[in-house]
Amino acid sequence: MKKVNKWKRLAALGVSAMMIFSTVACGSDSKEGPKTDDGDAKKSTKGTTISFWNSFTGSDGDMLVELVNRYNEENKDGITVEMDISSDFDSQLSTAFAAGTGPTMILSSSAYRFTYGDYMQDIGDVFDKTNLNKDDFIQSYLDYCSEGDKLYFVPFQVVGYYMYWNKDLFQAAGLNPETPPSTWEEWQLYAEKITDEGKNIYGSGISYDYPYQIAHMMQRLGGLAVKDDNGSWKADFAGNTGYTDFLTMYKTLIDNGDNPLEADTDSMVSAGQIGMTVGGPWVTAGLDTAGVNYGIGLIPQGDAGDMNSVEVLGFSVTTTASDEEKEAAYKFIEWWNSENTEGSSPALEWSVANGFPAYTYSVQEKEEYKQSEKLSVMSSANPDAPTDFIVDSSFPGINDILNDVIPEMINSVAFGNASVEDAQEKAQNTADKIVEEYNK
Repeated sequence: MKKVNKWKRLAALGVSAMMIFSTVACGSDSKEGPKTDDGDAKKSTKGTTISFWNSFTGSDGDMLVELVNRYNEENKDGITVEMDISSDFDSQLSTAFAAGTGPTMILSSSAYRFTYGDYMQDIGDVFDKTNLNKDDFIQSYLDYCSEGDKLYFVPFQVVGYYMYWNKDLFQAAGLNPETPPSTWEEWQLYAEKITDEGKNIYGSGISYDYPYQIAHMMQRLGGLAVKDDNGSWKADFAGNTGYTDFLTMYKTLIDNGDNPLEADTDSMVSAGQIGMTVGGPWVTAGLDTAGVNYGIGLIPQGDAGDMNSVEVLGFSVTTTASDEEKEAAYKFIEWWNSENTEGSSPALEWSVANGFPAYTYSVQEKEEYKQSEKLSVMSSANPDAPTDFIVDSSFPGINDILNDVIPEMINSVAFGNASVEDAQEKAQNTADKIVEEYNK
């Protein structure tokens, strides 16, 4: 793969934005300390204080504070984790690194390895120096956190998108409320049946102003927008028949009145006005609050084949950390993923409370986890399927594609200013310029 310019700024896919906008490798049952090469427990971390930065400013941040406080009270090594949560996390981080300082550990999107890779340590030895079982982690998620043979993040949260449908609207349309569409042809057919113009009900809820949603759907039909082509990056918009099919479907749904020409379709979903939509785990909060009778399932696949497109957030240790601080950070990460005497772990608690699927097999097997219908559905995706989201997971310019290419393409189709073919050609031209920068 061509070397990328890591100073090319990548707008954060970030933690907080992704969240509104958002198994665990339970450690061995052994209670011994982290392992060293000679098998003795580490002593050097006694009394170490580490700094931990992230951008979890929402209610999930309150839970993170509680868990970090618990670690500070419970750990037997005298380690203190001093956490700083900032809504301006990205600027805070870049300013600190530029000044030669920074935190011991961060929690962020794994895409930060493209922006700040020079300031992140390879932490692949975490499995040698702790009791974490690497085989318990789903390999595709570890791959997402890696570049080549270097592991830059230990997974913390998996953010995927899923299909939601309103069971009451299905029932009213004469559809089986327990059977969502399994193909995009069925999506269009069901949308037509559900739409009731007189009641302001729409069968489909695809927003022209939601590039993440659009990307997850169009990827099922046309695959990745940027691929590795023998060591250089290549964009694939023009002539992509899967993207043509998606854009044509979207335009048809709008023209037929089966999909609203609205930016905020999520509010309409919570108001019971949308039959089917695609969104992240946070969608359920609005549905639950509004008392909507809904189902959740995997997004229908298309001609692009089986996939499990996600974004992975994780813990990373920076180059500003000393050896002692790195070992202390490893102990915190180990604690996060280790079972207590009751068989629970912070990772399990986090997944169940916040509704994000687990990244290890052992947490997925926990009864408390399996009792959640939502988590069971989210975990039913094939863990061995490609996890790349809209671009090859090693392509640093994902946000350029999401922010500068897809919105322009979908808007030109949504508002009737261009044919589907012209929209794809223009998207190709814009994407080619982006790709050219990363191929230098």
